[in-house]
Amino acid sequence: MVLQSDDRRQCTRTPFMTTVLITTGLADLEVEADLQDISISGMYVELEQKLPFGTVCSIQILITGKHSRLILDDIQGEVVREEEGGVAIRFTSNMEWFVLFKIYTQYARNGFTPNVR
Repeated sequence: MVLQSDDRRQCTRTPFMTTVLITTGLADLEVEADLQDISISGMYVELEQKLPFGTVCSIQILITGKHSRLILDDIQGEVVREEEGGVAIRFTSNMEWFVLFKIYTQYARNGFTPNVR
């Protein structure tokens, strides 16, 4: 299922649930969060720790399968929206690997389910 963009969003979002690690310059804070959806320009994550608007961060996306693990790292971003229980992060570096999320989403529709949690 691909979510349609609303007035504020310029890119199509893909629902994708997996773990992300967010590192900020705030005392080298590292936070584990749950990715909910992603687009070529950003992502929304649920997390318990507050990350204020404007927080610059480095992101690792962890995709774990039954027999292997894929780590997308060195992704740079900035918090552009805070909500109760989550934040929206805009990528400040290119998301070259966005196609991978669409591929995994397509496999999931056909019965393949990677262990992404």
